[in-house]
Amino acid sequence: MPVRQLMNKDEFLECGKIESIAFAYSWDQEEAKKELEKPDRQQTVTFGHFNEEGTLTACVMLPEYQVHYEGSHVPMVGVGGVASLPEYRFGGSVRQIFHTALRWMWDQGAVFSALYPFSHTYYRKFGYELCQLSTQFQIPAQALSPFRCTCQVRMFQPGQDLSPLKEIYNAHLGRYALAVQREDTHWEKLLGKDPYKERNYTYLLEEGSQPLAYIVMGVEDEPSSKIGNIKEVAFRSPEGLFQVFGMLYRLAAQYSSFRMILPSDVPIAALLEESYDLTATLSGHPMARVIRADKALEHKAPAEGSSYTVAVQDEILTENSGVFQVSNHQGAVSVKKLPEGSPADITLDIRVLAQLLLGYLSLEEALYKPGVTLSSNRETLESVFSKKAVFLTEYF
Repeated sequence: MPVRQLMNKDEFLECGKIESIAFAYSWDQEEAKKELEKPDRQQTVTFGHFNEEGTLTACVMLPEYQVHYEGSHVPMVGVGGVASLPEYRFGGSVRQIFHTALRWMWDQGAVFSALYPFSHTYYRKFGYELCQLSTQFQIPAQALSPFRCTCQVRMFQPGQDLSPLKEIYNAHLGRYALAVQREDTHWEKLLGKDPYKERNYTYLLEEGSQPLAYIVMGVEDEPSSKIGNIKEVAFRSPEGLFQVFGMLYRLAAQYSSFRMILPSDVPIAALLEESYDLTATLSGHPMARVIRADKALEHKAPAEGSSYTVAVQDEILTENSGVFQVSNHQGAVSVKKLPEGSPADITLDIRVLAQLLLGYLSLEEALYKPGVTLSSNRETLESVFSKKAVFLTEYF
Protein backbone atom coordinates (compact mmCIF):
# COMPACT_ATOMS: atom_id res chain seq x y z
CA MET A 1 0.00 0.00 0.00
CA PRO A 2 1.64 3.30 -1.08
CA VAL A 3 -0.11 5.32 1.67
CA ARG A 4 0.04 4.43 5.36
CA GLN A 5 0.39 5.98 8.78
CA LEU A 6 3.95 6.81 9.84
CA MET A 7 4.91 4.73 12.85
CA ASN A 8 8.56 5.15 13.86
CA LYS A 9 11.14 7.83 14.61
CA ASP A 10 13.03 7.42 11.34
CA GLU A 11 9.87 7.97 9.31
CA PHE A 12 8.98 11.08 11.30
CA LEU A 13 12.48 12.43 10.72
CA GLU A 14 12.09 11.85 6.97
CA CYS A 15 8.81 13.70 7.14
CA GLY A 16 10.59 16.59 8.86
CA LYS A 17 13.11 16.74 6.04
CA ILE A 18 10.34 16.82 3.44
CA GLU A 19 8.56 19.66 5.23
CA SER A 20 11.83 21.58 5.50
CA ILE A 21 12.37 21.32 1.74
CA ALA A 22 8.74 21.95 0.80
CA PHE A 23 8.33 25.04 3.00
CA ALA A 24 11.95 26.20 2.64
CA TYR A 25 12.68 26.57 6.33
CA SER A 26 15.72 25.63 8.40
CA TRP A 27 15.45 22.27 10.19
CA ASP A 28 17.86 20.70 12.69
CA GLN A 29 17.81 16.90 12.66
CA GLU A 30 19.47 16.54 16.06
CA GLU A 31 16.96 18.89 17.67
CA ALA A 32 14.16 16.98 15.96
CA LYS A 33 15.51 13.70 17.38
CA LYS A 34 15.53 15.15 20.90
CA GLU A 35 11.96 16.33 20.48
CA LEU A 36 10.82 12.90 19.30
CA GLU A 37 12.52 11.20 22.25
CA LYS A 38 10.72 13.24 24.92
CA PRO A 39 8.77 10.77 27.10
CA ASP A 40 5.67 12.98 27.31
CA ARG A 41 5.53 13.79 23.60
CA GLN A 42 2.24 13.03 21.88
CA GLN A 43 2.93 12.42 18.23
CA THR A 44 0.39 13.81 15.77
CA VAL A 45 -1.11 11.21 13.44
CA THR A 46 0.74 11.52 10.15
CA PHE A 47 0.17 9.76 6.83
CA GLY A 48 2.84 9.34 4.19
CA HIS A 49 3.10 8.22 0.58
CA PHE A 50 5.83 5.72 -0.34
CA ASN A 51 6.93 4.94 -3.88
CA GLU A 52 7.82 1.46 -5.18
CA GLU A 53 11.36 1.81 -3.83
CA GLY A 54 10.05 2.56 -0.35
CA THR A 55 10.99 6.26 -0.44
CA LEU A 56 8.74 8.60 1.52
CA THR A 57 7.68 11.18 -1.08
CA ALA A 58 4.95 13.15 0.71
CA CYS A 59 3.32 13.49 4.13
CA VAL A 60 0.30 15.07 5.81
CA MET A 61 -0.24 15.72 9.54
CA LEU A 62 -3.69 15.26 11.07
CA PRO A 63 -4.05 16.90 14.52
CA GLU A 64 -7.30 16.04 16.29
CA TYR A 65 -9.48 18.52 18.17
CA GLN A 66 -12.87 19.01 19.75
CA VAL A 67 -14.51 22.12 18.30
CA HIS A 68 -17.58 24.17 19.19
CA TYR A 69 -20.58 23.56 16.96
CA GLU A 70 -24.18 24.52 17.69
CA GLY A 71 -23.80 24.62 21.46
CA SER A 72 -21.72 21.47 21.91
CA HIS A 73 -18.34 20.05 20.96
CA VAL A 74 -17.73 17.64 18.10
CA PRO A 75 -14.58 15.91 16.78
CA MET A 76 -12.64 17.78 14.11
CA VAL A 77 -9.42 16.78 12.33
CA GLY A 78 -7.07 19.51 11.21
CA VAL A 79 -4.84 19.11 8.19
CA GLY A 80 -1.34 20.55 8.31
CA GLY A 81 2.17 20.03 7.05
CA VAL A 82 1.01 19.00 3.57
CA ALA A 83 4.39 18.53 1.95
CA SER A 84 5.96 16.63 -0.93
CA LEU A 85 9.42 16.36 -2.42
CA PRO A 86 9.78 18.52 -5.56
CA GLU A 87 11.12 15.61 -7.63
CA TYR A 88 7.95 13.60 -7.04
CA ARG A 89 5.31 16.30 -7.48
CA PHE A 90 2.39 16.04 -9.91
CA GLY A 91 2.42 12.29 -9.44
CA GLY A 92 -0.72 12.11 -7.30
CA SER A 93 0.97 11.30 -3.98
CA VAL A 94 -0.86 14.01 -1.98
CA ARG A 95 -4.14 13.10 -3.65
CA GLN A 96 -3.71 9.48 -2.57
CA ILE A 97 -2.90 10.57 0.98
CA PHE A 98 -6.04 12.70 1.15
CA HIS A 99 -8.31 9.91 -0.03
CA THR A 100 -6.83 7.60 2.63
CA ALA A 101 -6.86 10.31 5.32
CA LEU A 102 -10.51 11.23 4.69
CA ARG A 103 -11.52 7.60 5.08
CA TRP A 104 -9.48 7.45 8.31
CA MET A 105 -11.29 10.58 9.58
CA TRP A 106 -14.62 8.90 8.86
CA ASP A 107 -13.56 5.80 10.77
CA GLN A 108 -12.41 7.99 13.70
CA GLY A 109 -15.87 9.54 13.93
CA ALA A 110 -14.82 13.08 12.98
CA VAL A 111 -17.67 15.42 12.06
CA PHE A 112 -15.56 18.13 10.39
CA SER A 113 -12.08 18.67 9.03
CA ALA A 114 -10.35 22.02 8.48
CA LEU A 115 -7.17 23.37 6.92
CA TYR A 116 -5.35 26.55 5.91
CA PRO A 117 -4.89 26.26 2.13
CA PHE A 118 -2.16 27.49 -0.16
CA SER A 119 -4.84 27.30 -2.88
CA HIS A 120 -8.60 27.07 -2.41
CA THR A 121 -9.00 25.59 -5.89
CA TYR A 122 -6.62 22.76 -5.05
CA TYR A 123 -8.39 21.66 -1.86
CA ARG A 124 -11.90 21.96 -3.27
CA LYS A 125 -11.28 18.74 -5.18
CA PHE A 126 -11.08 16.98 -1.82
CA GLY A 127 -14.40 18.44 -0.65
CA TYR A 128 -13.09 21.42 1.35
CA GLU A 129 -14.63 24.88 1.04
CA LEU A 130 -14.01 28.39 2.35
CA CYS A 131 -15.48 28.72 5.85
CA GLN A 132 -14.03 31.94 7.26
CA LEU A 133 -12.53 35.24 6.17
CA SER A 134 -10.15 36.50 8.84
CA THR A 135 -9.62 40.25 8.73
CA GLN A 136 -6.48 41.69 10.28
CA PHE A 137 -7.03 45.22 11.54
CA GLN A 138 -4.20 47.71 12.04
CA ILE A 139 -5.07 50.50 14.45
CA PRO A 140 -2.81 53.50 15.13
CA ALA A 141 -2.15 53.76 18.85
CA GLN A 142 -3.41 57.35 18.86
CA ALA A 143 -6.78 56.22 17.50
CA LEU A 144 -7.33 54.50 20.86
CA SER A 145 -6.89 57.73 22.88
CA PRO A 146 -10.64 58.04 23.70
CA PHE A 147 -10.52 54.76 25.61
CA ARG A 148 -9.39 54.41 29.21
CA CYS A 149 -8.42 51.28 31.11
CA THR A 150 -9.88 51.57 34.60
CA CYS A 151 -9.67 47.91 35.65
CA GLN A 152 -6.81 45.97 37.22
CA VAL A 153 -4.11 44.70 34.82
CA ARG A 154 -1.49 42.11 35.54
CA MET A 155 1.08 40.50 33.30
CA PHE A 156 0.52 36.78 33.14
CA GLN A 157 3.59 34.60 33.73
CA PRO A 158 4.16 31.05 32.42
CA GLY A 159 3.18 28.48 35.02
CA GLN A 160 0.48 30.61 36.62
CA ASP A 161 -3.10 29.43 36.98
CA LEU A 162 -4.78 29.37 33.57
CA SER A 163 -8.30 29.43 35.00
CA PRO A 164 -8.98 33.17 34.41
CA LEU A 165 -7.85 32.94 30.79
CA LYS A 166 -9.89 29.79 30.23
CA GLU A 167 -12.96 31.44 31.74
CA ILE A 168 -12.71 34.40 29.36
CA TYR A 169 -11.96 32.22 26.35
CA ASN A 170 -14.90 29.90 27.02
CA ALA A 171 -17.24 32.86 27.46
CA HIS A 172 -16.13 34.53 24.22
CA LEU A 173 -13.94 32.98 21.52
CA GLY A 174 -14.76 29.42 22.53
CA ARG A 175 -18.41 29.96 21.58
CA TYR A 176 -17.77 30.52 17.87
CA ALA A 177 -18.20 27.77 15.30
CA LEU A 178 -14.97 25.72 14.93
CA ALA A 179 -13.40 27.27 18.05
CA VAL A 180 -11.20 24.62 19.62
CA GLN A 181 -11.89 23.23 23.08
CA ARG A 182 -8.48 24.10 24.43
CA GLU A 183 -6.24 21.82 26.43
CA ASP A 184 -3.27 23.08 28.43
CA THR A 185 -0.94 22.20 25.55
CA HIS A 186 -2.83 24.61 23.31
CA TRP A 187 -2.45 27.38 25.90
CA GLU A 188 1.27 26.70 26.27
CA LYS A 189 1.73 27.04 22.52
CA LEU A 190 -0.14 30.36 22.46
CA LEU A 191 1.40 31.96 25.54
CA GLY A 192 5.00 30.93 24.98
CA LYS A 193 7.61 30.09 27.58
CA ASP A 194 9.73 33.14 28.37
CA PRO A 195 8.06 36.53 27.77
CA TYR A 196 11.35 38.40 28.23
CA LYS A 197 13.24 36.26 25.73
CA GLU A 198 10.43 35.75 23.22
CA ARG A 199 8.82 39.19 23.62
CA ASN A 200 5.46 37.50 23.88
CA TYR A 201 3.41 39.28 26.55
CA THR A 202 0.08 38.26 28.06
CA TYR A 203 -2.00 40.72 30.06
CA LEU A 204 -5.03 39.77 32.15
CA LEU A 205 -7.64 42.46 32.81
CA GLU A 206 -9.85 42.03 35.87
CA GLU A 207 -12.68 43.96 37.50
CA GLY A 208 -12.37 43.14 41.19
CA SER A 209 -12.05 39.36 41.21
CA GLN A 210 -13.91 38.97 37.88
CA PRO A 211 -11.78 38.11 34.81
CA LEU A 212 -12.76 40.61 32.12
CA ALA A 213 -10.39 40.26 29.14
CA TYR A 214 -6.92 39.19 28.09
CA ILE A 215 -4.38 40.20 25.45
CA VAL A 216 -1.57 38.03 24.03
CA MET A 217 0.85 40.31 22.18
CA GLY A 218 4.08 39.90 20.26
CA VAL A 219 6.36 42.64 18.96
CA GLU A 220 7.35 43.64 15.43
CA ASP A 221 10.24 46.09 15.06
CA GLU A 222 9.90 49.10 12.77
CA PRO A 223 12.74 51.56 11.97
CA SER A 224 11.52 54.19 14.43
CA SER A 225 8.91 52.39 16.51
CA LYS A 226 7.28 49.05 17.22
CA ILE A 227 4.05 47.39 16.15
CA GLY A 228 2.12 45.34 18.67
CA ASN A 229 1.08 42.09 17.02
CA ILE A 230 -1.98 40.96 19.01
CA LYS A 231 -1.90 37.18 18.68
CA GLU A 232 -5.18 36.84 20.53
CA VAL A 233 -7.63 39.07 22.35
CA ALA A 234 -10.70 37.84 24.17
CA PHE A 235 -13.28 39.65 26.30
CA ARG A 236 -16.45 38.74 28.16
CA SER A 237 -18.43 41.81 27.03
CA PRO A 238 -18.09 44.96 24.90
CA GLU A 239 -16.86 46.76 28.02
CA GLY A 240 -14.00 44.27 28.13
CA LEU A 241 -12.95 45.28 24.61
CA PHE A 242 -13.08 48.96 25.57
CA GLN A 243 -10.81 48.21 28.53
CA VAL A 244 -8.43 46.37 26.17
CA PHE A 245 -8.27 49.41 23.90
CA GLY A 246 -7.52 51.58 26.92
CA MET A 247 -4.74 49.22 28.00
CA LEU A 248 -3.20 49.30 24.52
CA TYR A 249 -3.29 53.10 24.50
CA ARG A 250 -1.02 53.03 27.56
CA LEU A 251 1.65 51.62 25.23
CA ALA A 252 1.44 54.46 22.71
CA ALA A 253 4.89 55.80 23.69
CA GLN A 254 6.55 52.62 22.39
CA TYR A 255 4.09 51.25 19.81
CA SER A 256 2.93 53.17 16.75
CA SER A 257 0.06 50.78 16.02
CA PHE A 258 -1.47 47.42 16.83
CA ARG A 259 -2.52 44.55 14.59
CA MET A 260 -5.28 42.17 15.60
CA ILE A 261 -7.76 39.69 14.18
CA LEU A 262 -11.29 39.84 15.54
CA PRO A 263 -14.36 37.71 14.85
CA SER A 264 -16.57 39.04 12.07
CA ASP A 265 -19.37 40.04 14.43
CA VAL A 266 -17.24 42.60 16.31
CA PRO A 267 -18.00 45.99 14.66
CA ILE A 268 -14.60 47.55 15.25
CA ALA A 269 -14.95 50.30 12.60
CA ALA A 270 -18.07 51.55 14.37
CA LEU A 271 -16.18 51.85 17.67
CA LEU A 272 -13.53 54.32 16.54
CA GLU A 273 -14.09 58.07 16.30
CA GLU A 274 -12.45 58.08 12.88
CA SER A 275 -12.92 54.87 10.92
CA TYR A 276 -10.37 56.08 8.33
CA ASP A 277 -7.74 55.37 10.98
CA LEU A 278 -8.43 51.66 10.55
CA THR A 279 -6.64 49.53 7.96
CA ALA A 280 -8.22 46.16 7.19
CA THR A 281 -6.45 43.33 5.39
CA LEU A 282 -7.85 39.91 4.64
CA SER A 283 -5.51 37.53 6.45
CA GLY A 284 -6.54 33.87 6.79
CA HIS A 285 -8.93 32.01 4.52
CA PRO A 286 -9.39 28.61 6.18
CA MET A 287 -11.47 25.86 4.61
CA ALA A 288 -13.66 23.21 6.21
CA ARG A 289 -15.08 19.88 5.13
CA VAL A 290 -17.97 17.82 6.39
CA ILE A 291 -16.79 14.30 7.24
CA ARG A 292 -20.05 12.90 8.64
CA ALA A 293 -23.06 14.68 7.12
CA ASP A 294 -25.54 12.75 9.26
CA LYS A 295 -23.80 13.68 12.54
CA ALA A 296 -23.47 17.33 11.51
CA LEU A 297 -27.15 17.56 10.52
CA GLU A 298 -28.20 16.18 13.92
CA HIS A 299 -27.21 19.56 15.39
CA LYS A 300 -29.30 21.59 12.89
CA ALA A 301 -32.79 20.91 14.19
CA PRO A 302 -35.86 22.53 12.65
CA ALA A 303 -38.68 23.89 14.80
CA GLU A 304 -40.72 21.45 16.89
CA GLY A 305 -42.95 19.29 14.73
CA SER A 306 -41.27 20.17 11.43
CA SER A 307 -38.68 18.66 9.12
CA TYR A 308 -36.60 19.38 6.03
CA THR A 309 -34.73 17.35 3.41
CA VAL A 310 -31.28 17.92 1.91
CA ALA A 311 -29.85 16.18 -1.14
CA VAL A 312 -26.04 15.98 -0.83
CA GLN A 313 -23.37 14.95 -3.32
CA ASP A 314 -19.95 13.80 -2.04
CA GLU A 315 -17.60 12.28 -4.61
CA ILE A 316 -15.08 10.91 -2.10
CA LEU A 317 -16.98 9.95 1.06
CA THR A 318 -19.94 8.52 -0.81
CA GLU A 319 -21.78 7.69 2.43
CA ASN A 320 -22.54 11.42 2.57
CA SER A 321 -24.31 11.29 -0.79
CA GLY A 322 -28.07 10.96 -0.78
CA VAL A 323 -31.18 12.63 0.59
CA PHE A 324 -31.25 13.26 4.33
CA GLN A 325 -34.42 14.05 6.24
CA VAL A 326 -33.98 15.99 9.48
CA SER A 327 -36.99 15.96 11.81
CA ASN A 328 -37.82 17.36 15.24
CA HIS A 329 -40.54 15.48 17.10
CA GLN A 330 -41.19 16.33 20.75
CA GLY A 331 -37.65 17.65 21.14
CA ALA A 332 -36.01 14.54 19.67
CA VAL A 333 -34.01 15.24 16.50
CA SER A 334 -33.62 12.45 13.99
CA VAL A 335 -31.65 12.22 10.75
CA LYS A 336 -32.85 9.63 8.26
CA LYS A 337 -31.45 8.74 4.87
CA LEU A 338 -34.29 8.41 2.39
CA PRO A 339 -34.45 6.03 -0.59
CA GLU A 340 -32.46 7.04 -3.65
CA GLY A 341 -34.33 9.47 -5.85
CA SER A 342 -36.48 10.90 -3.05
CA PRO A 343 -37.42 14.58 -3.52
CA ALA A 344 -35.45 17.15 -1.50
CA ASP A 345 -36.11 20.69 -0.33
CA ILE A 346 -32.59 21.74 -1.31
CA THR A 347 -29.87 20.14 -3.45
CA LEU A 348 -26.18 20.94 -2.99
CA ASP A 349 -22.71 19.41 -2.80
CA ILE A 350 -20.66 18.61 0.30
CA ARG A 351 -18.73 21.89 0.00
CA VAL A 352 -21.75 24.16 0.23
CA LEU A 353 -23.17 21.98 2.98
CA ALA A 354 -20.15 22.85 5.17
CA GLN A 355 -20.70 26.56 4.58
CA LEU A 356 -24.38 26.29 5.53
CA LEU A 357 -23.85 24.08 8.56
CA LEU A 358 -21.20 26.36 10.06
CA GLY A 359 -23.11 29.54 9.24
CA TYR A 360 -20.48 31.01 6.95
CA LEU A 361 -23.29 31.35 4.39
CA SER A 362 -26.96 31.91 5.10
CA LEU A 363 -29.49 30.12 2.94
CA GLU A 364 -30.01 33.29 0.90
CA GLU A 365 -26.27 33.59 0.26
CA ALA A 366 -25.91 29.90 -0.61
CA LEU A 367 -28.39 30.33 -3.45
CA TYR A 368 -25.72 32.31 -5.29
CA LYS A 369 -23.57 29.18 -5.47
CA PRO A 370 -23.70 27.20 -8.74
CA GLY A 371 -25.43 23.85 -8.37
CA VAL A 372 -27.57 24.83 -5.37
CA THR A 373 -31.26 24.28 -6.04
CA LEU A 374 -34.01 25.30 -3.62
CA SER A 375 -37.26 23.45 -4.36
CA SER A 376 -39.45 23.95 -1.28
CA ASN A 377 -39.68 24.57 2.48
CA ARG A 378 -37.83 27.89 2.29
CA GLU A 379 -39.02 29.28 5.63
CA THR A 380 -37.80 26.24 7.59
CA LEU A 381 -34.47 26.19 5.79
CA GLU A 382 -33.94 29.91 6.41
CA SER A 383 -34.48 29.40 10.13
CA VAL A 384 -32.10 26.42 10.26
CA PHE A 385 -29.31 27.79 8.05
CA SER A 386 -28.79 31.28 9.44
CA LYS A 387 -25.69 33.45 9.23
CA LYS A 388 -23.17 33.01 12.06
CA ALA A 389 -19.59 34.00 12.81
CA VAL A 390 -16.98 31.28 12.34
CA PHE A 391 -13.67 31.65 14.20
CA LEU A 392 -11.12 28.87 13.96
CA THR A 393 -8.86 29.64 16.90
CA GLU A 394 -5.84 27.36 16.32
CA TYR A 395 -3.26 27.15 13.53
CA PHE A 396 -1.98 23.79 12.27
